Amino acid sequence: MGSIALMIAAIGCGGSSKGGTTGTGGSGQQTSKYSFTVAPAALKLPPGGTQDVVVAIDRGSATPFAGAISFALEVPNTIAADGVTASTTPNPATADATTISVGIASSVLPGSYTLAVVGTSGADSYTVNLPLTVTGVASTLLVDDDYSANNQDTTDLNATPTASDNLFPNLLAHDAVPFNTFVVPYPATGMASTPSSADLTGYSTIIWYTGEAYGEPLMTVTPAQQAILEAWLDQGNHTLLIFSQNMVYDLRLTDWTGPETNSFLANYVGALGSANDGEAVHNITYNVTGATGTPFANQTYQVIMDSPLNSTGDVINPATGTDTLATVVENPENILDAPAPVAIIVGRKSVGAAHTSRVVYAGMPIENVLMTSGNNTAQQLFHAALVYAGLKAQ
Repeated sequence: MGSIALMIAAIGCGGSSKGGTTGTGGSGQQTSKYSFTVAPAALKLPPGGTQDVVVAIDRGSATPFAGAISFALEVPNTIAADGVTASTTPNPATADATTISVGIASSVLPGSYTLAVVGTSGADSYTVNLPLTVTGVASTLLVDDDYSANNQDTTDLNATPTASDNLFPNLLAHDAVPFNTFVVPYPATGMASTPSSADLTGYSTIIWYTGEAYGEPLMTVTPAQQAILEAWLDQGNHTLLIFSQNMVYDLRLTDWTGPETNSFLANYVGALGSANDGEAVHNITYNVTGATGTPFANQTYQVIMDSPLNSTGDVINPATGTDTLATVVENPENILDAPAPVAIIVGRKSVGAAHTSRVVYAGMPIENVLMTSGNNTAQQLFHAALVYAGLKAQ
């Protein structure tokens, strides 16, 4: 065949591709016993980028193929050794699906390449080509701060991803935003203090997610991280999008009426006051409504109770200059006369010492947004946030 393919023989094992030639993919005639498709059908990633590829296996209907299928990724020899890494779970596949996590080394040159996903079972083989476009250097950093399995061991390529870990790379890829990923290590002692200022150098946009994390030592945005983000935003022309259903819980120092004294919440997120875990959002299905006159207008998002994440919500009493982007009907701390629409997604422009940075905060679990009749998707919510921040056109 003339290519050195990544063969992953044990469930959960992964490794690095070692170059080779693309050819026609596979080792001859395609088997008729089984087939498969891949989603996405093509990859577009920056150097250093990663993305999951879902393999859907068709084992036939009349007499379904019952054998285990081992998957490999073939890499063209125009990419240097270790230029592409891959980890497949499960492998071999004994059911109807498996997932390949593909990573592009920072050394890979921009250009168009053709990878090949090969599934073999004994003498049988089936191949699907997977086009890869490596874009220019990414200006967006995705910060994984949910303290899940991969945060506990950042070298473990086979760590089981959370719903958050799966969702955000796909949201960025769908909007064609090149990105690199920084996984915040689980703190051995104390609380997290990374990414450092040096880690943020060269990035103009940060997408930060926290999943279900909260409290010490798993604080969503620790004091050290707050100081690093404030300094980064102070540099000007930077954009921060935070998706965290528990950040207010962790950071707030005052009540709904304020004034908030936590510098990050008050001066960068733009909170006069805030509240967390109200009855209308805590472990319950609830609706979020986009605000008129914003990119979220005419959209409604349904947050499903505790699926896939344990769900709650944090709401913001916006300070002057802070835009309400989406609301939930809530009576924060029973301060209002009755439940009313309050901000659960806010945005603030002219942020930082230079007054040219932007911040968007979503206090809801976007991972739990399910599109039902008349409602909108997590992708539409994410796109609206990008539009507000000036990163995408409407």
